[in-house]
Amino acid sequence: MFTIITPTYKRPSELMRAVQSVIAQSVPDWEMIIVNDNPGDGATEAIKAFYDSRIHILENDSNRGVNYSRNRGLEKVSSQSVWVIFLDDDDTLAPEALAKLTALIATSPSPWIVTARGTNESTPTTTGESKKMYSYIWDYLITRRFKGDATHCVNASLLTKDTHKLRFPTTIKQAEEWLFYAELGTYTRFYYEPIVTTLTSGYDATGLNLRTRSTSDQLRLIPTIIREASGRNLYLSPLFWLYVKMRIIRAFIK
Repeated sequence: MFTIITPTYKRPSELMRAVQSVIAQSVPDWEMIIVNDNPGDGATEAIKAFYDSRIHILENDSNRGVNYSRNRGLEKVSSQSVWVIFLDDDDTLAPEALAKLTALIATSPSPWIVTARGTNESTPTTTGESKKMYSYIWDYLITRRFKGDATHCVNASLLTKDTHKLRFPTTIKQAEEWLFYAELGTYTRFYYEPIVTTLTSGYDATGLNLRTRSTSDQLRLIPTIIREASGRNLYLSPLFWLYVKMRIIRAFIK
């Protein structure tokens, strides 16, 4: 069973498209957990109009941020769920995405599957290599052998390790969801298949790019990153500390 977690904030029309793309999948064994971060905007009532028992919608009491919403969705994952997918409210699942992922699961050597996220015409996900297994911290954060947006399909068993729950950081502005995936990467490498399973209309990520921030802003963020990592398995990873050092160096390089 797949669980699709979708946080949403002030994108009612985009959210409707996302929901419709999930309902249209040929694989019926799924649940969709939508977390509305703009309570009272009518999105909850609109979603309920689909009358599909597989769709669950939660409302935050106030605007809490995308990672808070993702974490709330994770707390509601069904005990029958085996795979978790994070779908943004302005993205849609590609036709037959769940069927393609089901086929990949049958042959994947990893409990963490990554596929491409792109438009109908192209994908911004690039590797420049033919290998299938990647280290998130080494290949994505440090050496950048793996670049671009991607769709993550994670085995639910990875989200709780030795009673510790893997969750997204909530104290860092502009999400910084890479901390979640970096910690996940301390347990396993991910398996990548260059097929598009998530479609996006495209967006300008310039404002989210660390390199576009001032040196002082980048350096002020480092202590917060370290505090967020302190309660995670990530804190014990030498690769994490190598990345922190590289991030400090990069703050001075324009």
